Amino acid sequence: MTVQENWALSTARIKEYLQGLNEARQISASRYQIGGCEICLQPQEESRVGSYAFPRTLVTFSGEEEAVARFHRQFMIRFLTLGG
Repeated sequence: MTVQENWALSTARIKEYLQGLNEARQISASRYQIGGCEICLQPQEESRVGSYAFPRTLVTFSGEEEAVARFHRQFMIRFLTLGG
């Protein structure tokens, strides 16, 4: 299973989150593995609205369906809540 989303988050902020997870294992500069789910981070061009710039990161979750669904849900909860 593969889920690919373009998030308005910096790659650095996502990496910081992943590196803080005990179960996450960094397998390359932009790839992490959590159980049967691999997360790939690809920085994208910033989006602009007037004078405001927003970082963008293409996040790809791939691997075993159950593992991808579980971590994707965890990721969404982390970054879609206030203070995320």
